[in-house]
Amino acid sequence: MIMNKSGVGVCLLLAALLLPMADAISVSYGSSGYSGSVSVSEAYQLDDSTALAESTDLSSGAVSQSTSISGTGLNLVSKSVSGGTYGIAAAAQSYGALGMSTSLSASSASGGMSQSVSGTGNIAAVSEGTSGADAVCNIAHVENGLISTTQSISSGGSVSGSQSTSLEGEIGVVGSISTTGDSAMAVTGDIIGEGKIDADLRSSEASITGQVSVDGTTWMDSQDMSIVGSNDFGIAVEGLRVAGGGIGAFSVNAAHVSTAEATKSNVKTNAMTYYQNSPLSYTTTGWRWNKASPLVLYLKADSNLASEGLNSNAVKDAITNAAETWDEVTSRNLFYDEGVIIDSNKNADNPYDGYSVHAWKYLSLAPSALAYSRTRYGSPKVNGYYTVFESDVSYNTRYSWTTDLTTAVNNNGRIFDVQTVALHELGHTLGLGDLYTLPSTDPRKGDYSQIMNSYNDPQRTLGNGDKAGILKLYGN
Repeated sequence: MIMNKSGVGVCLLLAALLLPMADAISVSYGSSGYSGSVSVSEAYQLDDSTALAESTDLSSGAVSQSTSISGTGLNLVSKSVSGGTYGIAAAAQSYGALGMSTSLSASSASGGMSQSVSGTGNIAAVSEGTSGADAVCNIAHVENGLISTTQSISSGGSVSGSQSTSLEGEIGVVGSISTTGDSAMAVTGDIIGEGKIDADLRSSEASITGQVSVDGTTWMDSQDMSIVGSNDFGIAVEGLRVAGGGIGAFSVNAAHVSTAEATKSNVKTNAMTYYQNSPLSYTTTGWRWNKASPLVLYLKADSNLASEGLNSNAVKDAITNAAETWDEVTSRNLFYDEGVIIDSNKNADNPYDGYSVHAWKYLSLAPSALAYSRTRYGSPKVNGYYTVFESDVSYNTRYSWTTDLTTAVNNNGRIFDVQTVALHELGHTLGLGDLYTLPSTDPRKGDYSQIMNSYNDPQRTLGNGDKAGILKLYGN
C-alpha cells in the first residue's frame, strides 16, 4: 500500500519532488472583487518540441482558464489555484510523447480543476484539493508504457475528486486518497512487470467509490469500498504475476484509517546499512494476526486441485510446512498445530466468511496472475497493528504446480513450487509486505534472499529480513 502517501498536502509534496522546476517559466496572478479574491500560479519546463496554448479570462474575483500541451521529450507542468478557504493543485511530468489539457474555473468561494494526460514513456500525474481540514488526492504513474488519465478536483465548502485512468507498462501505480478531519480512506493499485491497470475512482469526505482492475480483472469494486469506508477496515490483495517471461507482481488495496495512521511512514532506509540477506530487508503492512488462538488454514480439495495433478495430502503438507517455517521464527503459536484442514466446502476469496482458505482456481479473467492473497483486516488494533479477520490465497490453474522440490528446480519458470508460493503469500497473511514493489532507490528491493521478494527460483527458507520482520511483528 502507499498509505504513507496520504494526508493533507501529500500530493503537493509529491508534486514538489516530482517537478524540479529550475529554469522553468513561472507565472502568478490573481483577481479581486467585492466577494473576495482568487490567485493562480503556474510553472512550465518544456522540451523544445513541445507546444503550449493557453487562454485565461479574469473577472471581478474570478478566473477561468484552458490549456493544451503536446510534444515529446522531458516536460514538467504544475498549476495551483486558491481562494478564501480552499486550494487546488495539479502537476504532471513526462519523458516521451505527451498530450495534455487542463481547465479551471475559480472564485474566492469555490473552484474546480480538471487535467487530462495521455502519452507514452514515463509519465506521472497528480492532483489535490483542500478545504479546511479536508483533502482529496489522485495519483497515476507509468514507466515504460502508455497512459490515459483524467483527474478532476472541486473544492469550496467541501472537497471532492475523481480520476479515470488506464495505463499499460512495466511499472504502474494509481491511487486516490480522501481525508476528513482525523478520518482517511485510500484506494491504490500497482503492478510490477508488464501489465495493465484500469481505475475509476470518486473521492469525498473520507470515502471512495469505484473500481480498480489489473489485467482485465476487477480486484476492488464499490461494494468492497463501501465495506471499507463504513468501518475501520481494510482489504489488501497481493499477488504474483507471470509477466514478460518472468515473475512480476500486483497489489490492490483499500483502507479506512485515521489520518495520523495514514500518514505514518515505513522504516526509513536513507542511512540503512545494506548487504545481501540483510536483517533490514523487510517491510510491514500495518496488520497482523492479533488473536491469541492460532490461525487455522483450510485447503479446498476439489476438481481444480485434482486437474493440476496434485495430491491434496501433499498440498496440505506443503502449505503446513510453509506455515511452520514462519512459526519457527517466533515463540508465538501463529498457525494451528495440527496443520492445514482439508475441506471441500470452504471457498477462497469470496464470500467473506471468516475462514482462511487456500484454493486452486481457473482465473480466466486474470491470465497473468500466478497466485494472490486477499486479506481483510480492521479494528481492534493491538500495539498499533490492525487485526486480520481472514486471509485467503488463490492459485491459478492456468499454470503448472508441483509439491516436489526437484521437479520445481528442474522446471523453474514452467512448473511452480506450491510451498514456495505459499510461504510468500502467508507472509502477507502475517503482515509482511512485498520488497519488489519498493522504489528502485530502496536497497531492500534488490535483496532476493528474502521470500518476500519476487519469485525467482524455488525457495522454502526465510531470509534474515523475513525473520527480522516477523520478530518485529510478533516478538521473540
